[in-house]
Amino acid sequence: MKSTLKGTTRWQRWPDILNHSLVIVAGGALLASCATVLPSTATQSKSRWTTYEEARASFDAVKPEITTRTDLKAIGFTPEGNSNVRILNYVDVGNLFGSAFRYEDLPQGVRTCVSAQDDCVAYVVRMQTVNNKRGGNVAADLFGFRKHTDTSGWEFQATLVLVDDRVVYKLWNGTPEIASSESQKTPLGPMQNLSGAIPKPW
Repeated sequence: MKSTLKGTTRWQRWPDILNHSLVIVAGGALLASCATVLPSTATQSKSRWTTYEEARASFDAVKPEITTRTDLKAIGFTPEGNSNVRILNYVDVGNLFGSAFRYEDLPQGVRTCVSAQDDCVAYVVRMQTVNNKRGGNVAADLFGFRKHTDTSGWEFQATLVLVDDRVVYKLWNGTPEIASSESQKTPLGPMQNLSGAIPKPW
């Protein structure tokens, strides 16, 4: 009878052992899945170019004094061929160089634009793809102790100046490869933000 009771007691403990095992497995699976759901953001301009190299190649195809507005539209650097195109007037074009430049020091195409006044227009096309991805220790991130963000992407900006529907000047700037990391540590985790909510003693 005694051995039977011991056997019964041991079998009665199996549900508890099984429950604890399931909790451990579920917890591990939850942490593993959290690694794929950490916050991330992506900023991408709507344009026909998907890489820095594509945007730069299109810009290189523009030839001052040769490329017309019709050509520029086909390439994609006009409001009709691309989204997010900023339009500048001749005053804006002159201000691109700031007060440090005298009129006679400005590029010939820019001087032509300023002299043409209302017959001048410029297009500024800015393209970018920037991805921010959180990584690092999942538990530390979820509880606010430590956050790590990796940023990658590229950006390119083209400025095209036209007088009488013909390109007279062009300018570009950009970053072929964006790669940076940012880490933020909060030693007290969620308690750090409660410091101002704790009443001070009289």
